[in-house]
Amino acid sequence: MSLFLIRHGTTTTSGQTFAGRSNVPLNDEGQRMAEDIMRDLAPLSIERVVSSPLSRAMETARPLAEELGLDIETDPRLMEFDFGVYEGRTKKELGLKLRKAHAHDPVPGGEALIDVWRRAGEFLASLQPSSAHVAVVGHYWLNRMIFGHVSCMDFDTACRCRKYRPNTGSIIELRFRDPSCTTLMSFR
Repeated sequence: MSLFLIRHGTTTTSGQTFAGRSNVPLNDEGQRMAEDIMRDLAPLSIERVVSSPLSRAMETARPLAEELGLDIETDPRLMEFDFGVYEGRTKKELGLKLRKAHAHDPVPGGEALIDVWRRAGEFLASLQPSSAHVAVVGHYWLNRMIFGHVSCMDFDTACRCRKYRPNTGSIIELRFRDPSCTTLMSFR
């Protein structure tokens, strides 16, 4: 099975504001990224497109799903980190060190990174091993946690790992050869 892990396209808040659960649409650049993702992945044998239900992820998934004639399957486990009281605040204003301050302790009114780790693991466990190629459209922290699980990291290692820090509009292919062996190939 190949999993094409996609981070949604750019929004007006990307890199500026904590917009974890906010329904922020793609901006023009994000729309172009979604089209580029469709062109890159459409020639492949993708059988499923699964997305976070947030609008920026759904808008990123839509061109690919339409091109392939597939429905977008939504899964709430693919939602971004819940920033709670920090939602909508600027990154400059807060200088939040999420991995240090909220790995295990929830953000007031939100969640801890360990919660995202658990959701990512539950999502992966729900995928039935097969030869299918699956496109998954998610978010920064969710995608990092999926990458950690697939790379056989523990939670703390996945939080510290700088090997995969997904940019908006990025794709990485994760190939499952057997339950303990994964080949990672950066796609774009």
